[in-house]
Amino acid sequence: MHTIAFLRAQRHWRMMILTALALGAMGPWLPALDLERQFWIVLIPVALFGMSHGGADPLIITSLKTAHGRSTLLFLSGYVALMALAVAFILWQPSWALIGFLWLSVWHFASTDHEFMPDGASRLAGWLSGSLAIIGPMVGYPDQVATLFGWLLLREPASLLTVVSVAGKVLLTAWVIGLVIGYRRSPRTARGRMLVELSVLASAMILLPPLLAFAFYFCCVHSVRHFLLLMASAQDTQLAFGMQALARHAAPATLGALLLGLLVWLGMRYWQPGGDMAWLADGVTVVFWGLAVLTVPHSLMVAWWLRWQRA
Repeated sequence: MHTIAFLRAQRHWRMMILTALALGAMGPWLPALDLERQFWIVLIPVALFGMSHGGADPLIITSLKTAHGRSTLLFLSGYVALMALAVAFILWQPSWALIGFLWLSVWHFASTDHEFMPDGASRLAGWLSGSLAIIGPMVGYPDQVATLFGWLLLREPASLLTVVSVAGKVLLTAWVIGLVIGYRRSPRTARGRMLVELSVLASAMILLPPLLAFAFYFCCVHSVRHFLLLMASAQDTQLAFGMQALARHAAPATLGALLLGLLVWLGMRYWQPGGDMAWLADGVTVVFWGLAVLTVPHSLMVAWWLRWQRA
């Protein structure tokens, strides 16, 4: 990694660990936060900062287009086609779509997190890190996660509570076993930092309310690391990209996605009017299914781009 990018990554790692420690320590002392208050707390950070890392996809398209000689129109057409297929699958099989979205998110998070693990760390470490945003809330707040899943699937949360609770415990057990295996497979020089990062992040993900936990990981861990990778790539080609420059590049696509999401949210309220909880359920539905639709082309393209960067 470019020297400047490496220093940025080191600085981000220290800030991430300190922030996760502080949030994890605050978690048990926070006043009871229902999903409505959590939603309004995280909406702006997720919409503006979390979404903006996907808004920078045109930069990745430019890099891939230059490397592989394909047209921008071809890339954009493929991007939109994958989004349309994701929408169709959600409408057809919402339960399988939710499972697929969770798995795809873990895979995407893991591919980015692995790039920031210590040299020689087991690839399993990336998967352990990328899965925490899913496993942590299921373990710490299974009732609220069941409510969220119920809204997404149009099912009664009570019917999902046992499934979420059991799945959270099983996944946490598998995660701990994976941590032991990953620790043993990694060289001694990588073990300490890997163990600190994974244990601190795991504590924060379990102790924080689910939407706060997801927002912290999505905005402060995943999105920042994505931007750091873009800046490292730009520096390797003698371009000077900083966070502000990346934000400007990402702004048009980010604002377009936000506007589309807002229109869908308002449309749902117009066609299916209801009370305050209906507003909240529809808002959560738009945010999470919207992220799912965008994640399909985004994650596949980023994986292609990362493979090309390594080569």
